[in-house]
Amino acid sequence: MLVDADPMGFGYFTAALIATTGIALASGVQFVVIGLWRRRETIHLSYAMLCLCLAGLALGNLLLRTAGGLAEATTALRWMIVMSTLSFLPFVVFIGAYTGTAIAWRAKLVLGALTLLFLWLNWVMPFTLFYTQLVATLGDVLPWGEYLYGVTGAISVWGWAFHLASYAMFLWALWRAWRQYRRGESMLALLLGICLLVQFAALLWGDIAIDWLGVRSPYLDAFAFLPFVLLMSLSLAAQLRQRSMQLERARQDLEAEAHTRREAELSLRHIAYHDSLTGLPNRAHLLDRLAEWHADALARGQHGALLLIDLDNFKTINDGLGHHVGDHLLQAIADRLLAVVPTGAVLARLGGDEFVLLLERLQGTPDDMQARAQQVATDMLARLAEPVSVGSRVLAVGASVGVAIFPAGEQDVADLLRRADIALYRAKAAGRGTVRLFLPPMQQEADTRLTLERGLRAALEQGSMDAQFALHFQPQLSPRGELLGAEALLRWRHPHLGDLPPAEFIPMAEETGLIHALGNWVVGAACASIRGWDRDGVPFRGRLAVNVSAWQLVQPRLAALFEAQVRAAGIEPARLTLELTESALLQDFDSALATMQQLVAAGFKLALDDFGVGYSALSYLQRLPLDMLKIDRSFVSELTPEVTRPLAGFIIDVAHRLGIVAVAEGVETVSQRQTLEQMGCDGLQGYLICRPLDDAGFRRWLGEHELRPA
Repeated sequence: MLVDADPMGFGYFTAALIATTGIALASGVQFVVIGLWRRRETIHLSYAMLCLCLAGLALGNLLLRTAGGLAEATTALRWMIVMSTLSFLPFVVFIGAYTGTAIAWRAKLVLGALTLLFLWLNWVMPFTLFYTQLVATLGDVLPWGEYLYGVTGAISVWGWAFHLASYAMFLWALWRAWRQYRRGESMLALLLGICLLVQFAALLWGDIAIDWLGVRSPYLDAFAFLPFVLLMSLSLAAQLRQRSMQLERARQDLEAEAHTRREAELSLRHIAYHDSLTGLPNRAHLLDRLAEWHADALARGQHGALLLIDLDNFKTINDGLGHHVGDHLLQAIADRLLAVVPTGAVLARLGGDEFVLLLERLQGTPDDMQARAQQVATDMLARLAEPVSVGSRVLAVGASVGVAIFPAGEQDVADLLRRADIALYRAKAAGRGTVRLFLPPMQQEADTRLTLERGLRAALEQGSMDAQFALHFQPQLSPRGELLGAEALLRWRHPHLGDLPPAEFIPMAEETGLIHALGNWVVGAACASIRGWDRDGVPFRGRLAVNVSAWQLVQPRLAALFEAQVRAAGIEPARLTLELTESALLQDFDSALATMQQLVAAGFKLALDDFGVGYSALSYLQRLPLDMLKIDRSFVSELTPEVTRPLAGFIIDVAHRLGIVAVAEGVETVSQRQTLEQMGCDGLQGYLICRPLDDAGFRRWLGEHELRPA
């Protein structure tokens, strides 16, 4: 104890105040930087401002305790009150942010106004905000001999108000810490509660023990803030570290998500530009690459080739053996094509059983590129002609190839694909398993076909069939000259192309599905002709034959529709003979047989047209409910003296054995007629008898034939 020694002006207490000031200042500067770095986060910036205020408070306490007179002490005291007042708003904002409480703007406004009021009073009052009068005391001598300057005075009303405001804020802060503890944030709440209780105890010690009870001891407010600074710094640092770890985990999660997204994008891009079954580029990929190569070929004076490959027997295999076999077959075909694809070429699958090969651009003439494309196509056809093993099955599938060389005046990529498709169509028509190169005349034929399709569709939709289409009639006679009937032959007077025979537009109507509407019109026109002849007394006592397409035969309820149409026209079905071709029986014989039996039950007569040129077996022939067998003109043209055993005679014998009438088509010479009569043919039809006539001409012919002797 050094109580009796000379007091010293610098000691432990002063050093502690200096250390407290430095710690608070360092924490304030640190969290200013952190707050700004953390995008001006409220909790860090408010805590930084609070630490700076506490550093100023500790500095003011230091100046007060080492003052050399009352004036210096008053200035230091005024400074301490300023720092304490300025700490109100940062304190409340920090506690709100720390405990997760939103501070209303009205509360901040009231607190700011109170701060300004206290600062103004502290500035204008002669003895600071706290005192109405201030005097120096003998000071305090600490046990280790350190002398502290002291002042005392009468506390003002505003001083009591300041203390009450301070206690109210501390009580509110303790209540928020308790609420935080109840929410489960126990560690954070305990740290805040300990700091607040220590500071609250220091305030009570100064106000009660020193001011009321007169205990000779220095105020400990500045030191009480030290645990607050240290513990809150540790708490915020821990929270900051936790948030950093969370951010790091979030960053890792985002990187993983970005990697997953990139993988998904690559996968989606692969799916979008590749065929899922074969793994080859799909149509979209091909169009992009084709557009790029086409532009390069135009710019550099090069030539390339587009090969469109279509499998010949795939539909039969796919329908007969199932789609799973068809899928495996397509995969095997893709592997075979890849094995013969030249380097630099692009093989793609358009869809279904169509593949496309894009040959790389080369310098040279179009003829050079054509020869190369022909060679590649030939190699592919040879490879595809080999049997393919799919599971336990060995399947044979061929292909047809259409080739288009570019650039060759095409407008765009779509035009180039259309040219290759036209060439492929010609390859299929040539008997399949062949290669066809696109030539300019093919485009003209395709345009003509499109014109026919549009014209037929327009005539059907606009109701102008009667104006453009007409039936011509070719009579059928017995060898004795008796009228057996006539065949109705369809003619089309196109508005721009003129008169067209059925061979030019019937295949197009079948392929486009317009044959059903066209066939219904033919039946209706035939009924209208018979009804007109009956009305006008035209001597037609035979049957009128109408051709029925194979596509019509597969139409559901064909017999019921035809019967309803004919009877609605006032004609008995027995007056019509429906001529079918052998191709109508090839697709589904049992279904065709059932439809034919329904037609016979309705009263129609049936004839098999062009017999002998198809693939019908005799075992099928005896099961068909036929009334007439028509001998194809190719067999009639062979009836010459040089042919000793003509097939026409065999067909007539088969018809008679089955109880069917035999009628020969294409009779053009007297020799042919005489030979057919000797063979026992039942009916004759051809130019020798009469050419096809329109309605007026046929009426005249019937009148003349009625008067002509047999």
